[in-house]
Amino acid sequence: MGTEAERQDTRKAMAFDLCNIIDEDPSQETYTKEEIKKLIKVYVTTKDEK
Repeated sequence: MGTEAERQDTRKAMAFDLCNIIDEDPSQETYTKEEIKKLIKVYVTTKDEK
């Protein structure tokens, strides 16, 4: 499972990754709730793929 510090580092890394993904498209200034949920789902399901 990992230590609490490792879990916190993982959460911070995920948040940082998602912020970078959102910032990739500067033309899109706003996201709907559904768009954000889709970004998170795609991130989680493809994170470990190489």
